[in-house]
Amino acid sequence: MLHQDYFQKPKPFLLGSYVNYITFPIEKSNLYWNFWIQTIHNIDWGFTVDTTESGKTNNVKFSIYQKKAPENFRSIELDVGIVVDNLENSEYSIKVSGNYEFTEENNNMVIEIPGFDKIIDWKQGFFDDKAEEKKFKIGYNMVVKSVRLYDSVELFDFYNFDPTIFDTSVKAFGHTMFVSKKMISLQSEVLSGMIEAQNIEWTDLPSTCWFDIFHDFLQIIHGVDLFLYKSNIGEFLKLADHLKAPRITEYCKKQMINGNGGISLKETIDLAEKWSLWDPRKLAQARCLADLKAQNWELDNLDDSIIEQITRRIFELDH
Repeated sequence: MLHQDYFQKPKPFLLGSYVNYITFPIEKSNLYWNFWIQTIHNIDWGFTVDTTESGKTNNVKFSIYQKKAPENFRSIELDVGIVVDNLENSEYSIKVSGNYEFTEENNNMVIEIPGFDKIIDWKQGFFDDKAEEKKFKIGYNMVVKSVRLYDSVELFDFYNFDPTIFDTSVKAFGHTMFVSKKMISLQSEVLSGMIEAQNIEWTDLPSTCWFDIFHDFLQIIHGVDLFLYKSNIGEFLKLADHLKAPRITEYCKKQMINGNGGISLKETIDLAEKWSLWDPRKLAQARCLADLKAQNWELDNLDDSIIEQITRRIFELDH
């Protein structure tokens, strides 16, 4: 599934994928970012982009690694595609790819992107020379090819009909998808009505709900245990509220309790306040993390003192 492709039929990468882009300064720098792959739990990934030696090598160094080295016998294989966008003509964009298996002995994939001299030449069209901050754009697509001995899941292929799983089809964002109406109707009457109409448009969902969010929301509806992280958990909460899907709200809350990828203490507080996620009376009754997860929380409006109590309690139980 290409998360950034809204017009062509998405490709189902059933073991997982991660697609995004960054903007990088044309000045020599060495910067790093975090990312998470939703189908693989309990792994914090990182990548760096380094141009400090690019004047000598004429390459941009793109490195990917697991923050904690894989344990013995565990491995994950990734296919990685990288594109440095040419803003004037996509035919001149720089494209490279690679394949790597992350193991205990090998935990640093390095891809050399050629043509640094062209990238920083304003005449070549890789950055806006009139912008105050001059940066070029790097898009990357990471596809999981194999996973061994990790806590991982496999996605459903919504683009091919399987009568043992699906019982109807719907056109969503212009894509024909096969889904289980029975599974959906048990969790969201609103979404079930959209499935009955067999067409879901952009205007039927929150304005910030892109296709990849809706696709992954359907995966959770169908029982796939996806790992949520900082940049998408708010969107899942918003979509669950819009579609009146309380089980997905509970799913997000449990991941917040466990501590999901990259979310800070302040962001946890902000989300708890925005969506009124926990009832402090029941919070006080919890004696362990299992008790906290088992609560049937009511949705009450929370003030600042309650939010502080909730957050303190969550982190006390989680450590």
